Amino acid sequence: MQTRGSLYVLPGTLHCKEAASSRSRADDPTGPPGIRKFGSSSFGVYGIQRKLLSTWNFGWEECRGFVSLRHVKTITATKSSKQPAGGSSVTSGENGGSSVKLALRPSWKDLIKGDGGFIDQENLAPRITSKKLETVDKSSNLRPTPEVDTYKKFLYYIDGGGQVVATVTKLSKKKYSVSIQIDAGFGDSLLLHWGLFRSNSTDWVLLDPEDAPPGTKYTKAKNEAMRTPLSSDSTGLQRLELDFDASKAPFYVAFVLFRPAQGDVPEKWIRSAHGGNFCIPVGIGKGKPEPLGLTWERSGSVNFALFSKNAANVILCLYKEDSTQPVMEIDLDRCVHRTGDVWHAQLESVGEFTRYGYRCKGDVSWESGNRYQARNVLLDPYAKILAPFLPGQEGLPSPALALGSLKRDNVQFDWEDDFYPRIPLEELVMYKLNVASFTSDESSGLEEAVRGTFEGVAQKVQHLLSLGVNAVVLEPVFEHEDCRRSPLSFFAPAACYGSGDSFSASLSLKKMVKELHKHGIEVILDVVYSHTAEGGDDAPRNISFRGVDNSIFYILDGFGKVVPSELGTPNAFNCNHPFVQRLIVDSLRHWVEEYHVDGFVFVNGEALITGPHGQQLSRPVLVEAISFDPVLASSKLIVDNLSPFTRLEKSLAFPHWKRWCEWNTSFRNDTRRFLRGEAGFLSRFATRLCGSGDIFASGRGPSYSMNYVTSSCGFTLADLVSFSESDGASSEFSWNCGAEGPTEDPFVLESRVKQVRNFIMAIFLSEGIPVLNMGDEYGHSKGGQITLDESLSQFFWSYLESDFGKQITRLIKSLVDLRGRRKDLFQRTHYAAPGSVTWHGADSQEPQWDAQTCCFLAARLFAGTQECAGGQDVADLYIAFNPQGDAVLATLPECAKGMAWYRVADTSLPYPDDFVPDGVQITSSVVGTYEVQSYSSVILEVRQRALLSRGKTSVMFPAAAPSK
Repeated sequence: MQTRGSLYVLPGTLHCKEAASSRSRADDPTGPPGIRKFGSSSFGVYGIQRKLLSTWNFGWEECRGFVSLRHVKTITATKSSKQPAGGSSVTSGENGGSSVKLALRPSWKDLIKGDGGFIDQENLAPRITSKKLETVDKSSNLRPTPEVDTYKKFLYYIDGGGQVVATVTKLSKKKYSVSIQIDAGFGDSLLLHWGLFRSNSTDWVLLDPEDAPPGTKYTKAKNEAMRTPLSSDSTGLQRLELDFDASKAPFYVAFVLFRPAQGDVPEKWIRSAHGGNFCIPVGIGKGKPEPLGLTWERSGSVNFALFSKNAANVILCLYKEDSTQPVMEIDLDRCVHRTGDVWHAQLESVGEFTRYGYRCKGDVSWESGNRYQARNVLLDPYAKILAPFLPGQEGLPSPALALGSLKRDNVQFDWEDDFYPRIPLEELVMYKLNVASFTSDESSGLEEAVRGTFEGVAQKVQHLLSLGVNAVVLEPVFEHEDCRRSPLSFFAPAACYGSGDSFSASLSLKKMVKELHKHGIEVILDVVYSHTAEGGDDAPRNISFRGVDNSIFYILDGFGKVVPSELGTPNAFNCNHPFVQRLIVDSLRHWVEEYHVDGFVFVNGEALITGPHGQQLSRPVLVEAISFDPVLASSKLIVDNLSPFTRLEKSLAFPHWKRWCEWNTSFRNDTRRFLRGEAGFLSRFATRLCGSGDIFASGRGPSYSMNYVTSSCGFTLADLVSFSESDGASSEFSWNCGAEGPTEDPFVLESRVKQVRNFIMAIFLSEGIPVLNMGDEYGHSKGGQITLDESLSQFFWSYLESDFGKQITRLIKSLVDLRGRRKDLFQRTHYAAPGSVTWHGADSQEPQWDAQTCCFLAARLFAGTQECAGGQDVADLYIAFNPQGDAVLATLPECAKGMAWYRVADTSLPYPDDFVPDGVQITSSVVGTYEVQSYSSVILEVRQRALLSRGKTSVMFPAAAPSK
């Protein structure tokens, strides 16, 4: 056997001419249009790409022995009552060693209903009327049952009428048999014009003459192929049966039928009803369109399914462990391996192949919106585990920047008695962290192998508990390349968060979730569906979605161009396209079912309600689908409308169906501006303390508000009170407290300490969910820079032992305990009833809301008497914020007889008097007043008279940004 080349060979290219109007030229004497279609790119299956055999690890140079093919004479069998199910045949030697076989003859009902049955859906004909086919199907009775009873049947319709029935049977682990039966009424002179191939990126194969069936002739030049005569039986059916070496599968037997000229009757080429070739897969199952992606079957076979509506041709590419280029490529025939817009195939075994990807070919006109590049091997959008990245891809003939893994993890993860904590919204205390930065520094004290991984986070669970946190929000953990907020995949965890590969990252994530759940801590993921890492048309990267179906996955302008979004991303994912919506929901389900995560924060939430033309939708199908999905029914859904790239938020009326919470950027901005003493924000800050009713009152409640002051895409808490003149500071609403950057001025440092405490007090004293940002508990600084660079976000564990770190950590835990003790005030699911909150200025009267110079704000929170742990009666709270440079002597509301106001917290006092859980009774030279110092806030509580003393210590704010 040898490699014969292609139908046409041009310099550096394998190509087959396309036959325009092929059906009308079926009898063209100048050339056989049928075989021309064997290489026609117009049908998207057999077009030949570049000849790469010299650079690939795999070629057809080892084709000798690829197929053991014997011509068979068909003997008509008589009917027998002993006919085995599915038919059988007998093989015996005859005519000098050639085999004689009775063909396997499936019944018509088997063709329609059999497990391996296939009908050409594009050219569906009326139900069969041929009596000949029915008769033959019932007559086969002599062939032994195959050793491996697996067979697949394919029915093709012939252009002009008639059918071709092909049955592929695996006779044993070493042999396939292909039976071809033709009922077309063309007489007894038909020839099978055929060859073998796997992919249109390699040469197709002809057998050596000595290996070919008797009577086979070879055609040359444009029509190069083998021509083998078919045999006729008494019913008029044309037959041929071929045997193949199973170890060389998968491959295709591709053919057209040829009737030579007879007298005045010209030659005739007979093709399938769709105008192309008949193509029989051997060792390649039809596969299933569901589920999408790669699926391991119990039998060990693997199903591949890829959505691509506009691709004319899809090729499955397989790699071995050490190969940088595809070792095997399998063309997916559109009549066998396509259902609707899904291409699918099944391999009985992947053998030694370890990675896979796809080539997609189709219309390349710019206006169509398609960006097909057959050179690139693409990542399966549904790949759950990614193979390790191989550098230097751009210089290779077939670059693949990301590939799916074919390695199967046979060890089932033991979740033991893991359960979802299901913490009510109103009881959450959230802590947002970056997996890599949290433990990557050596100060974490962890082994180097687990630093910066999911497992590293799990080993720091005690720190989270010391803060009182019961939910962690992980910044994006999807597989990415340059920026964690620009994903490559929506299903695979980033390999860098494991021990360097996707499998270890998957296992590490499961261990982390299991450990956090064991301590009652929920795991919530930041997810990015607004864009991908593939760039736009100005700097394109065909990694996955762009090459699979660009016009489906991305929002285009009127000229078919991928345009940047208003969110600051180079492309905009088309979230509300029906298929893209399904992909996103499937992705969310995967993280819940496979990794037991408890919820999601949707970064760039505006993308979820954006339509295919960039318009905002009032009822987006994606948001509705997520809201009512049964698998996601208990998951926490949070939308973040602040872009991490532009740091801007568009005002949106997000459709919530009483399911969606929101990352409250209004709380962040109004709290920052009020506490730096900016006039005109008195009323807005009061609204934020009361749970942002202007946003959440319509059908939701205060627990749907995620109240935060800092995030990783802006200033840290320490920088917020230390920088106001650096680049970007104007959009951060920061105040440096009198000196820019690091300082040793004691007055400035004291002001900064108080301001940090004030921000933390505001987060925990407001109705809604308090959200902390990693590092704020010890005063982490990025030097006033606004950047997403993870190297500036490293968590330095040694700073937790500083005076400042200890005091802020204690303050946070104390406020968490206060919220838990006073659930009646801070963990409500509904807004406070009228009269349950009264607002006060310095003189106990309602503040002048419209006054531009008034900044002091106090509130009395009324509550029913409760019994606290110490046996003391507790009732109302009084909270006050003074962001001015002067102290305010505030008049306190009256208490009931026998009760008094007790100071619980005062951010102006030194540690540990800044927070006294047992309270200190108020004593003042002016009865019924309390002096609220400049830049400070207080918490007072009504209790029975009882006085507890406390000592005093000092506090120092970090004089400079922490660094290694």
